[in-house]
This record gives sequence, C-alpha cells and structure tokens, in this order.
Amino acid sequence: MENIWAFLMQTLTASVAAVLLLIAKRLFLDKLSPRWQYGVWAILALRVLLPAGLLGRFLLPEGRMVLETTKLTVEANLSSTLTPPYTVTEVAAPIPLLRPVLPTSVTDWLFYLYAAGVILTLLWFLLTYAALRRKVVRGRTPAPEVTAQLERVAKEYGLKVPRRVVVMTEAESAFVCGPLSPVLVLPERAVDDKVLLHELLHLKYGDLWAGVGICLLRCLHWCNPLLWYCWNRAQNDSEALCDQRVLERLEGEQRREYGVILLSMAEDKYARAPGTTSMANGGRNIKDRIGAIARFKRYPRGVALGAGCVAVVLAVTCLTGTGGAVAVPEYDRRGSFAMTAALLNRPTTVAGALDTYAKAVLCNSSVYFAMVAPEEERTQAIQAVGEPFEEVDLYASPFSDLGYCWTRPAWQAEWSVMNLLPDGAGGYTGTLFFVPLEGDETKGVAVQQVAVRPEGEFWTVIPLGELESWVGFAETGVPRWLPLNLKTPGITYVGETDRLRIEVDLRMQLGIDRTVSTYRPELVGYLSGGWVEPAPRPSTPFTLMQDGFVLRVTEKQTGAAVEVPVELAFMSRSDDPERALSQPTYRYTLYPVGPDDYQVRESTGSCGGSDMTLTAMPEALAVAVEDREETYICVALPEEVVP
Repeated sequence: MENIWAFLMQTLTASVAAVLLLIAKRLFLDKLSPRWQYGVWAILALRVLLPAGLLGRFLLPEGRMVLETTKLTVEANLSSTLTPPYTVTEVAAPIPLLRPVLPTSVTDWLFYLYAAGVILTLLWFLLTYAALRRKVVRGRTPAPEVTAQLERVAKEYGLKVPRRVVVMTEAESAFVCGPLSPVLVLPERAVDDKVLLHELLHLKYGDLWAGVGICLLRCLHWCNPLLWYCWNRAQNDSEALCDQRVLERLEGEQRREYGVILLSMAEDKYARAPGTTSMANGGRNIKDRIGAIARFKRYPRGVALGAGCVAVVLAVTCLTGTGGAVAVPEYDRRGSFAMTAALLNRPTTVAGALDTYAKAVLCNSSVYFAMVAPEEERTQAIQAVGEPFEEVDLYASPFSDLGYCWTRPAWQAEWSVMNLLPDGAGGYTGTLFFVPLEGDETKGVAVQQVAVRPEGEFWTVIPLGELESWVGFAETGVPRWLPLNLKTPGITYVGETDRLRIEVDLRMQLGIDRTVSTYRPELVGYLSGGWVEPAPRPSTPFTLMQDGFVLRVTEKQTGAAVEVPVELAFMSRSDDPERALSQPTYRYTLYPVGPDDYQVRESTGSCGGSDMTLTAMPEALAVAVEDREETYICVALPEEVVP
C-alpha cells in the first residue's frame, strides 16, 4: 500500500469479507462445530494478507467504482506526491510501503498518519507484552503439591508440561505467556484440574502463535473497528474451541463442573496481550461460552464434509471475488464516473488499444481517447471529458472528404493495422487504415501512422501523424484483401549473398471481427454489411490476419532476374504457369527473425507452398534460396517503405 487510496481499497475489501463471514457464522452457529467457527477466521486473515484486486478480481466491483471516482474527484484538485490522480489504484502489498518523499497534500498526510498508527499500535502491543513478561519473570516457583497436580493432569490426558511454571500474585486466573518459551502462570489460590487442562490444550494446539498473528493483523488495520471486532470474535472463538476440546475429554458431571468453573470467572479481569492465553476473557464472552457448553455435542464425521464445503465456498467468494468488469462508458459520457469507467477499462492488448483509438477517432470521443492516452497526455484528455460533449464536425473530418457514411454517433468504417513493426522498445509502429463498409461506394481510405506502446500492464496509442484521406484505387496487381489503394504501404527487406541480391516486399494486415448491428432503418439500401458499433473492446485480441509478399532475386554482377516457382512467390505472375512449375530454377525458404512478440496474436499465413509464421512484422527475414547444386542464405533487413 503506497497511498491512502490503496489502504482504503484494502481495508474495504477486508471489511466486505468480514461481513460475509459474520453472516455465515451466524447462520451456522448451532449447526457447525466450534472448530469450524474458529477455523473460518483463517479466510479473513488470508484476505487481509492478499492484496485487494489481485489478478484483477474484486469482492465488490461497485465499491471499487465509487472509491476510484472519489479518488479522481479529490486528487484532481491536489498535487499529491504519493498518489498520481489519473491512474487506477493498485495494492502492491498488504503492508504500508513508505517512500522517502515529503507529503504535499492532505491525502499524503493521511497515509503517513495511517503508517504511524501501524507502528504505534505494534509498539503498544510489544510494550504491553514486555511489561507482562517482566512480571512473569518475577513469579515464584509453585509449591510441590501444585507441580505434582500439574504433572498428574498432563499425564492423564497425554499432554506436555511447559518447562517453566510460576505463581504470580497479580494473576486472577491461570494463563500461558510467551510463544517461544511458554510460561504457565498460576494464581496464588488453588486451581482446578480442568483449568490446567484448558491451558495445556492451548499449548498443544499452538494457540499462542495464532494470538500473535491476530495482534499483527490488528496493527495493519488499527483504524477499522469492524476488523477489530472480528479479531475479538476470533480470540473468543479460540477459547470456545479450547472449551470444546476440554469437554471432549471430560465425562458426565465433570462437564457441568467445568461450566460452573467458567461461570465463576465471569468477573475476572485480565489484560489481553500478544502471545498469551487465558480461560477468563470477560463476562459477556463467558456467557456465550456457557451457552456453547450447554449445546455441547460430539459432531459426527459426516458433518465435517459439509463444514468443509461451506468453508470452501466462503474462501472462494472472499479470496477470489469477481472479475470486477466495469462497463465501457458510452462515447458521449462526461464527468467523474465516466472518467473512472474509462480508467478501469484501459486496453490490455495491442488489438484492444488500436480498437479503442479507432473508435475514439470515429466517434470523436474524449472519453475513449482518455482510455488510450499515455500518462503524460492523460491529464489533457481527462480535462476534455469534463467539458460538454460536441458532436462530430462532419465537414472538418477526412471521412467527409471520402464521402463515408455517418450515422450518430460514429463514422461508418472498419479499421485494420498495416505493417505492425516492433519498435525495439517493447512497442510497435504501424499504419492504421479505415476502410468503407461493404455496400459503401466510397473510393478511398483514411490512414494514420500510430505507435502502440506499453504502460505497465496496459497499452497506449500515440498518433505519429495526421489522419489523411487517400482517394483512388489500383487497377490490377493488388491482393483482394488489401485496401484497394495504390498507396498501400509495405516494408522492403533487403539482403545479399556472395552471388545474389534478395528483396522481399512484405505486407501484413491485422484486425478484429467488427461488431455490427444487422438492422438500421436509415442505412437500409446503403450499407449491406450492417453498421459499426461505437463501443470499443479494450481487451480483444487480433482475430483477422492477411499477409503477402513479393520476392525478387537478382544476380549481383549482372542484375539479371532469377526465376522462382510461382506457387512459392505469392504475388508473382506468369503467362505460362505450367511451364514455370515444370522448369523451376530456384526454390526458397522464408521465415521471420526477431523476438517472439507474444503481445500480438501469433498467426500463420500460407504463401503458396511456403508457410510464414508472423506475430508482428518481423525485425528481419531469413531467406534461403537454393538451386540444384547449392544454397544461398542471407538475412534481409528492412530498408524502406514501398508505396
């Protein structure tokens, strides 16, 4: 936890889990054993120790939405050192992580106050334990008859006697002190065998260590009264479970006598300190324990299976939560809630980032631009979300020059990205294409150079140029799947061997299945392929891929072209295909070279008889050209963009 908002998210998540557990415990109070009643607190302990929002899952997504909106509203007017205002709150660790910086806002001071409270609460527990331990050290050795009584009880029930037993004047009842070197503390008055049995069972089952853990958890959430109440209940349940263990070892009248002994301790006082246990834990708690003794029964083994199933359901609910998906805001939404929804829907894939940016362009939506804006530009994008929404300026858009169809709220076009090339720094560059829908008679495309770059676990899109309109189509020689425009770009990869010069013109188009509605009355007879939904899909993968290339091989000395089989050269043409296949001079193998770009969906495009596996445009191509006698191998590097 690095700021006050991370702490609030953590403590609110733990509080929701606590409420669920309290309800469950109430429902199963008379139906499940004290072992279950005490054991389920381990779920709350794990929930406190696991960062909220782990793996993107939350117990209460609506509460997260409210918290993020509050944070955005508050931090927008502050200059906090610890809290970037326009980033999603993340809990890195369940403990406060202090940075050596000076606080500059009220939220910074609140977080430092919380951290100071953690330290002071921990010191208070340590000092309390140290003071009690000093008193225990001064305790007297018990009389021989008391030692003999203790050894007899331990032998009768198969338990161990602690190495040290003392009598302390201030003790009103027996208790055990110290998890590392436990000391059994006895009062000066006589102690019943059943009280000794109770404390020896605490030692056997390690309840001292559980108490230490509870104290540490109290420190982490010292200002949350609900969690303090729960930890009080947990310690009381520990005593109730120890009562159950005692009763299971007693018979008949002894059980009633144990209840009488417990009732006699209702007025005893004892300061609960970390690393101690005591049979006396306050009148109200003892009243509840007396009721549990009255209901005592040995639970059959079959109940354990049902109790385990209930515990598993509670654990899955409290520890995993839900996906926490918040709906993508509508294109014209404004205000803090819209901005929060945008920040919670930042793109997590390259395709999702490009889809979000494309929809922002088509809708002229500030809220969508904010979803993909890099951190240094997000402030400006968020400020635009606070301004009144303005409809698309039809006449100022390149889509208007192309004659694209526009129907509120977006221009009707589908996008794809051409030649997505790794930039060497974990991101990509490429050309974003907007093409008309099926049935649109528009003669052109709109293009823009963009960079897609990672920002933590999210992706941003940065325009590298203005959105331009390209008018005009190619007559022949362009594959059917490409935008039919003479300016469709590609990458030329060039390499040389000792004899040959090799050039590969490579083009690759990536896209996603567009979301369409099959019926829009105003578009009937105009667009046969439906219309584009304006909402982006920020986590979508690429689902469409097309690739193609032209291979040119020439001899270095003469410049003469080398013939290759037409089934291998995807875009080659021949007046006599049968002759070219029957008399091949060279064959070649072509494959990409570079890191595995796992961020872009790996696809395989079949190019005639050669398979080419691509993720993004490769950093280089390995080309092997072979004839009947020898093989020429080279690495072709990008040289230029070809029109």
